[in-house]
Amino acid sequence: MTSYYGRYLRGEHEAVWAELRALGPLPDELWEDAAAVAEETMVRVGQHVARIAAALPELGWVSSDRLVEPHQPPTGADNALVDSLVTRVGLPLSLEACLRHVGEVWFAGDCELLFLTYHQEPTPTTLPPGPDYPDPLCLGNAYHLAYELDEGPADRFALAPDELHKANLSGGTHDVPLGEVTADADLLGVAGRDRVGLVEYLRTSIAWGGFPGWSFRPELAPEALITLRCDPDF
Repeated sequence: MTSYYGRYLRGEHEAVWAELRALGPLPDELWEDAAAVAEETMVRVGQHVARIAAALPELGWVSSDRLVEPHQPPTGADNALVDSLVTRVGLPLSLEACLRHVGEVWFAGDCELLFLTYHQEPTPTTLPPGPDYPDPLCLGNAYHLAYELDEGPADRFALAPDELHKANLSGGTHDVPLGEVTADADLLGVAGRDRVGLVEYLRTSIAWGGFPGWSFRPELAPEALITLRCDPDF
């Protein structure tokens, strides 16, 4: 029987992840195979994130937080911290690999060419999903998770602010449930995507140049987005 990893390398990206998600809690005999898929997936995600992050300033993008770069790749210290987190709480493999290979991402900000607003006008008057909410990709890193666990027992990790917060409005978070080792993490609280998998969310995000909210109204997407978009290879 061909491994999931072997099939993934042959290009069966969506099929492999759909089957892994359907397994629920991972049987011990499949853990190594599924972990290899998660690692390869997030290495590729990290490469796409780095590409988009490098291109954003050329479009006039300005971070909503001057102290936060669009992408902070993981370091050796991050990986050591992930090792300790794995012993503290059950992490879905896709989340663990994301912490190890993608790191912190923060595409929230202002960019006229991308119709992206945070400090600038206009202020959205509708609710997400929709053209007022490009949903810029944001991901917390291992230090964010460690902080939440140090604050007290947690059954979920606030991986990112939600669409409202990314538009500088009062809102909530996009959360990943903790405590169970599955192949893929559920991402809760994403408008229009009920209990979407982390991998699927990232696939849509990369396909839309880091702004997956435009997938709901593609006909209104800014022309400049074409320079950031691609067909995901994961």
